[in-house]
Amino acid sequence: MSYMFVKPARHRLAAIVGIGAIALAIGLSGCSTPTAGAAAVVGDQRISESTLNAEVQATLALQGLPSTDSSNELISSTLDQMITEILVNELASREKIEVTQGEIDNLRLQYITQAGGSQAFEDQIGQQGISLQDVDPIIRVNIQVSKLGDVLAPNAEPDAKSAAVFIAISELSSELGTEVSPRFGVWDPENLTVGPSENSLSEPQSVDLGSE
Repeated sequence: MSYMFVKPARHRLAAIVGIGAIALAIGLSGCSTPTAGAAAVVGDQRISESTLNAEVQATLALQGLPSTDSSNELISSTLDQMITEILVNELASREKIEVTQGEIDNLRLQYITQAGGSQAFEDQIGQQGISLQDVDPIIRVNIQVSKLGDVLAPNAEPDAKSAAVFIAISELSSELGTEVSPRFGVWDPENLTVGPSENSLSEPQSVDLGSE
């Protein structure tokens, strides 16, 4: 298996390894709309606005930027990464794919070696808005994606494996009825991204995105 520890390029599941760790508020309430009080809903899992806000602020802090520098693009890309991680975890569970701590530890060591040592690795991921506490969850998703490719397209080339996983994640997203609060945009299951909607804010969001 080959890996790249980089911030994800949008529209490419192969680069999903840049997804950050997230805390999910699980369970639906009896609200009138599925996304009431949440940034997004994926099946029975909710991503609260406060969790999204924390991820955005953490990224800005690691990049040395003030909290007021949050933008629609950063918020949207953070949210679509969070949604896609949930979908990858769900698909991996359905395919009975497991990732051991040993696999995570070995891959982390590879990243550190490739970077030229622990400090160089920390500097590298910090520039990408990734904290040390996010590393293991990112690696877990990276391994899940690789294993999913082996299961869904066992004899295919790497690009075809990635395409097979992308299609499966997209179909799962539609099956689960993934929704994004109109405040943040509209979920596009075909591209696994959050796009703009007529109700989306046209100006960069402030520090406080809201609470659940």
